[in-house]
Amino acid sequence: MKPQLTFYRWGAGLLFLIFAPALQAQTFPKDSIRWNGDLKKFINLVFLGDGYQAGDLNKYQEHVGNTADYLFKFSPFKEYADYFNVYAIKVPSAQSGADHPRTAVDCVPAAEHPLLVTENYFNSTFDYSSIHRLLVPTNPGAVINVIIDNLPLYDQPLMLVNSTFYGGSGGSTAATASINTSSFEIMVHEIGHSFAGLADEYWVNEFSAGERANMSREKDPAKVRWKNWIGFNGVGVYPHGASGGQENWFRPHESCEMRFLNSEFCPVCKEAIVLRIMQHFGTPVLSRFPADPSVTLMADSIPFKVDLQKPNPNTLRTKWILNGQLIFMNRDSILLRPNQLLPGNNTLTFEVLDTTPLIRADNHPTLNTHVLNWNIQLASTGHDDASAWQGLRVYPNPVFNELTLSMDGNPEKLKFEIHNILGQIVFSGYLKDMIKVNTHAWIPGLYMLKIENGNDYTSRKILKQ
Repeated sequence: MKPQLTFYRWGAGLLFLIFAPALQAQTFPKDSIRWNGDLKKFINLVFLGDGYQAGDLNKYQEHVGNTADYLFKFSPFKEYADYFNVYAIKVPSAQSGADHPRTAVDCVPAAEHPLLVTENYFNSTFDYSSIHRLLVPTNPGAVINVIIDNLPLYDQPLMLVNSTFYGGSGGSTAATASINTSSFEIMVHEIGHSFAGLADEYWVNEFSAGERANMSREKDPAKVRWKNWIGFNGVGVYPHGASGGQENWFRPHESCEMRFLNSEFCPVCKEAIVLRIMQHFGTPVLSRFPADPSVTLMADSIPFKVDLQKPNPNTLRTKWILNGQLIFMNRDSILLRPNQLLPGNNTLTFEVLDTTPLIRADNHPTLNTHVLNWNIQLASTGHDDASAWQGLRVYPNPVFNELTLSMDGNPEKLKFEIHNILGQIVFSGYLKDMIKVNTHAWIPGLYMLKIENGNDYTSRKILKQ
């Protein structure tokens, strides 16, 4: 769901509520950096730039493209790259760079990063919350209102600040990074915060600690939230430290992108990101055919199709279920024939679940199995006179090894066919008084007997056990 109003929390718990429509709209040029589909469906990453003067905006667009390219080579964004659109909104600043008030307790010497006062559009500054590397756009209202005015169907804002000094931040306003030589890695780390709600896996302070996908007070491997990953690829339960509150908080890995740059996301963080992608994107079904969920099938076969947005590699498992029985798996389309259907109403169900090995959450199948249904009416092309078939006997039913068909008072041979759920003929013949059919080799499931006599016909369900 795309936002209309947004809550933001920064620093020592200051809460902002931004009502974008209350402010005068201001539009800026924007470019599509990566486009995969409808803005209403796909996940829209929207970049803003701060401290880029009008003459720097082409450089800014290049920076956005390079950053996006890097992100989508980084697992698990790599596997789901085709689920995203990327846009760049070009907002000029009066001056280049970002403020550096030199108020942080860990500030580097002035020779390395001097005092700077910069007139940039989003008021980006280093030394936020007295941490030198914490680079934050301190005008969240401007950030959100520019995005809402220019690309309201956004999912995740990102900010590139035109400063070569090392810095960045994550949070609910924007994942932010400078254009330092480490900027790509900074942005990947900060997106972990902003997009997936991940915690730092290095210790910050007691105030910043909290229950997250990758942070917990629980130290029991059988109970910790990442219990399904314990023992896989270095996942365990590791204390953040030995004192000062650190000993009470635990992380899943010793070497993760959320702890050290130039690392991979650990399996626990990858899972959190993929689950967030699925939450944003919803069903991978982009369209269905027939579009109408109610279908009438006459004498001709009819195709049923779904257009799926697939990860790379494709890990979507699909099922086609006709009247409660599985008929096909891992197909995007099937062809239904009239002889596969019951007289009257039928239900065709399509199910899809992403079976990616990046997810081990117990509730994943429940939350992320997506279902489509068609109600199919089999139209009659003949006359089913119930009174004409009163002498027909089909027994035993359910059947194990041998099926008997009999027809009392039948003067003629009647053609019959028995079909499996796929519409394939498993037996055919002619019935006059009685015939026995060996069913020993049949696969257990539902079968359909159809008998005709000129324009008269009837059908019976047969259950093989």
